[in-house]
Amino acid sequence: MESKRAHSIERKLPHRVNDYTAIFAEFKDLAEKYKCQSFGEGSPGYNPPDFLKQELIKAVDEGFNQYVRPSGNPLLVNKIAEIYGKRLNRNLNSMTEVLVSNGANACIFVLMQALINEGEEVVAFEPYFPPYLEHIEYAKAQYRTVPLELNEMGEWIFRPELLRQALNSKTKILLLNNAHNPTGKLFTRKELEEISKILDEFPNVIVLCDEVYEFLTYDNNEHLLFANIGNNYNRTLSIFSGGKLFCATGWKIGWTIGPAELLRNAHVISNTIYYTLNSPGQVAFARSLDTIEQPGFKEGLTYRQFMKQEFQNVRDYMYTELKDHMDIPIKPLHSQSGYFMMADISECKDIIPKQYLESHDYEEDKNSKVNRNRVFMEDGRIPLDLAVSRWLALERGVITMPGSLFYYGNSRYKSDNYLRLAICKGMNISKLGIEKLQRKALQAAKKLI
Repeated sequence: MESKRAHSIERKLPHRVNDYTAIFAEFKDLAEKYKCQSFGEGSPGYNPPDFLKQELIKAVDEGFNQYVRPSGNPLLVNKIAEIYGKRLNRNLNSMTEVLVSNGANACIFVLMQALINEGEEVVAFEPYFPPYLEHIEYAKAQYRTVPLELNEMGEWIFRPELLRQALNSKTKILLLNNAHNPTGKLFTRKELEEISKILDEFPNVIVLCDEVYEFLTYDNNEHLLFANIGNNYNRTLSIFSGGKLFCATGWKIGWTIGPAELLRNAHVISNTIYYTLNSPGQVAFARSLDTIEQPGFKEGLTYRQFMKQEFQNVRDYMYTELKDHMDIPIKPLHSQSGYFMMADISECKDIIPKQYLESHDYEEDKNSKVNRNRVFMEDGRIPLDLAVSRWLALERGVITMPGSLFYYGNSRYKSDNYLRLAICKGMNISKLGIEKLQRKALQAAKKLI
């Protein structure tokens, strides 16, 4: 029999643990309850390539199923050092300058724990990938943000003077996400050089460069490794995702490349936290990293070229449909890279029901088990993008993500005028989602025929 005393115990749990998963939980709940098509989560709608799956089976059959080196199987780290060494124009030591982790997100966690002392500061561009904040808080660091702002040409830019103002003697890390989630921004060479110039004034700052979408650029845009700009390698830890690269996000394999001095503690922490990693998956990745660059995957293209074309086709389709064939004012913004695009919904305020704008209890089902993001803008109102996302889920059966949830608390830079939509679902799934969004527009068109 359960003790009554157990129910009266009040345990003091760490205050630094905030639940960022609540941001996504509401929309996962809505998707399940209302059978929605999801443009929310960045889970690709593609399977890994056959050559990778074959290498995985082969690795299992060959016995790569047990514990392996905590910092990465030598087969994989050697191949990473070979490939990225060419891109970085240096001979990488695969044992000390490469660290494999349980996905890119885990790379960031381990590096934060390895580099930060309590009370030091981390600077990042805002909006940002929500787990960043939790990684920073778990390391007992302070968070400062620099806004990305939309200019008249529809480009996300930053003001160098605001970056300089955010940096100080306590700054330990600049967290740079390029290509950027959620905006799809690619930082230009001029911008990266400007950032480098500012960092020269703060020589103790280490740059964590989250570059998980570096292979997925659109419109002939070029991704530039921050570590390749000037002498940045000596202060930069570059983070990559094998899961993103191979459309195998559930395999959870990512890696960090950087100076041995900056990675030393991270190797120790990885041993403590993971002890080992996905053994057959690492072998499959190691044997497939060359294959993705070989012509003839499909339509005479390499795997990398083909996937870039696939993603860009979906992006172009969604952009055109949202721009030209909607009965509600969702105005898409151009994405230069990655899994996502943003859309301006600032003109939706006058067309959605008041229940979404005035209350977090927006469902008719008063016994609903759906998690709620009970957040407000600084002026006390419910964020417009949150209201619109809920409305689209219930009324159109489509999940989108509110852009305001990608900002820090009550940040003075927070905007509720944008939604984030995933463009990684593949054409068939994307068409189903767009058709749901267009439901009323399609019905009206049919009546005219």
